[in-house]
Amino acid sequence: MIPSTVRDRLKTALNITGLRVYDTIPDGLVPPAAVIGQLSIDFDLTLVKGVESGTVDIMVIAGRMSERAAQDYLDNLLQSTGASSVKTKVESDQTLGGATSSVRVVRAEPISISVSGVDMLAYRFQVEVWG
Repeated sequence: MIPSTVRDRLKTALNITGLRVYDTIPDGLVPPAAVIGQLSIDFDLTLVKGVESGTVDIMVIAGRMSERAAQDYLDNLLQSTGASSVKTKVESDQTLGGATSSVRVVRAEPISISVSGVDMLAYRFQVEVWG
């Protein structure tokens, strides 16, 4: 499993209208945006090389904390199905174009992120990958 390839394929999978997606951590961004974090990897799960699992966080930043539109936008992304569902988009190709053997969104957690000194409403999606 090559981390940069996994991040790149996740970026491609998150083709949600209006969402800017970064597969590396940017210096700055304009919401709505998704930032794909670094992978945590567990090696040699079956005591032989080649079987790995990992997790990666996708932070989706919608807008200022006080904006109702930001919450409404996040609500659409949080659905478990549909054209704007992060879970549906990520899991639509279980191999991420051959980068993994399996991918699954397991959790979504509300967070706030400061962007240029402004607190933004966001969610952290935790993704499990197997390679």
